[in-house]
Amino acid sequence: MLVLALDTTSEYGGAAVCNGNDCLAAALNEGPANRYSVTLFELVDRALAEAKLGFRDIELFAAAKGPGSFTGIRVGLAAAQAWAKAFGKPLQPVTLLEAMVRQAQPDTDWAVPILDARRGEFFVGLYRRLEGTGAETRFAAAGEGQVVRPENLPRLLETLTEGGKCRTFSGGRIACLRRSYDLKTQALGEKLGPALTWINVHGTLLNAIARVAVQSQEQGEISPPEELDACYIRRSDAEMNWRA
Repeated sequence: MLVLALDTTSEYGGAAVCNGNDCLAAALNEGPANRYSVTLFELVDRALAEAKLGFRDIELFAAAKGPGSFTGIRVGLAAAQAWAKAFGKPLQPVTLLEAMVRQAQPDTDWAVPILDARRGEFFVGLYRRLEGTGAETRFAAAGEGQVVRPENLPRLLETLTEGGKCRTFSGGRIACLRRSYDLKTQALGEKLGPALTWINVHGTLLNAIARVAVQSQEQGEISPPEELDACYIRRSDAEMNWRA
């Protein structure tokens, strides 16, 4: 299945054309996240040209819906929504947290992707390994993503080991995932010590976003473009100030 995958949530995103597990072409962003309103169409054109395809060849649009830059998320989702409606193709939004799990493929009971959320906080997702998985390990989200202070993270992880659900940290049954460029999360790992298993997720998540989207379509989880919803996790300053 030909997928156009977009990630505009941070400066480490871009656009890619994927087919199955293969990335046919990718155009990576080279500027700040707030520039996607200017550069996204160029990135998509470059990816399609490299793959020697056009918009009408795309069978599924996949867009990262957060967490990340509020402006970048809006730009990427709006563009994907417009293309999906214009060409009558399905659209699947994907969280970066799930894409990190798909790319890392940890051999553990739990996968805990963690991203720097600024302000001394972190975006955290909890994903439990499904029983009877095949060649590609599959995880399911245990609740919504959340914003966590670093001092509260150990207790959150301890809840995953309660009730006999899995072994303790030292048993290697929980893997914390961090992106290789995320310096704040790298420092968090050093602060919490070696008791936790940490996995670095390298490169972009474009191929993982495409793979998650394809799986969602195969399971009948695709939503109409007009029902698209972002995953901000934490509201913008503008919204919080307005509500105040």
